[in-house]
Amino acid sequence: MLGFLLVVLLIPYLIAAYGLLFVKLRWGLRLFGVFIVATIGLLTAMFLVEAYPIIARDGVAVFLEARWDPVRESYGVLQALAGTVLTSAVAMALTMPMALGVAVTINEILPARLRGIFGSLVDLTATTPTVIYGLWGLFVLGPTLQRLINYLPGGMMTSPYTLFTAGVLLAIMITPYAAAVIREGYALVPKPVEEAIYAMGATRFEAVLIKLRYIRNYILGGFFLALGRAMGETVAVAMVVGGNFVRFTTNIFESGITISSLIALQFPNAASYQYMVPALFAGALLLTLFGLAINAVAIYIIQRGQI
Repeated sequence: MLGFLLVVLLIPYLIAAYGLLFVKLRWGLRLFGVFIVATIGLLTAMFLVEAYPIIARDGVAVFLEARWDPVRESYGVLQALAGTVLTSAVAMALTMPMALGVAVTINEILPARLRGIFGSLVDLTATTPTVIYGLWGLFVLGPTLQRLINYLPGGMMTSPYTLFTAGVLLAIMITPYAAAVIREGYALVPKPVEEAIYAMGATRFEAVLIKLRYIRNYILGGFFLALGRAMGETVAVAMVVGGNFVRFTTNIFESGITISSLIALQFPNAASYQYMVPALFAGALLLTLFGLAINAVAIYIIQRGQI
């Protein structure tokens, strides 16, 4: 079915590319917009069709129950959804302060001759293969976090591979994405606005706060870009999250699983079971709908100006 979808989508893509290059830019861009929407719709439909056997058998229970027992062909993805939400929450709580700090440091504090160099270095970290991050998290970050957490009073991190480890690793991975968007917005603050801020007697710290409020749309855009990246990351998270398929947990210091890592770790053996492949597609469908809902909220907030 995936091959059929690729063939079907190739035709409108070629038409849009031809319109963009040889006919009219506006019509080409419109066709590309239609192509993107159609692609998302067809992929969602494909996930629904592939997940239909498990949905027809178990109904919404496959989304609302935490179980993963291939021997009994009993599947539920609630534990994976909880892991996705928790790791993303940890990642975003750490990412946004770091991204804001990076953007302000490069645009406001560093000398002009060094801004391009440090900006390029930050952007370069986004191109590092995720498996490299995963190996670093596996052998360095996980054990280090376990020692630090257990050093604190009441620290109960029994394993170096937990939802918290995955969240911290995700934060490091996605910070360059959010920082790039915020940095771009910060650099576009009009010079008259900046001069007016200082003319009013604002300190440098106050000026930074005013500028950040001025580019709040960019900050929100960076937030949702980083959130989408965090929710969809697979390889690095699968290496450090702990691989707890069965037990539902909301304790970030315990091993868990995310939807994307569940699919990656279980798909190689899924064909041996009747309902595992549909269950994994059900997880993919849930992640897709979750992502679409988040982006819809982001678009609504930006358009309404309620930020």
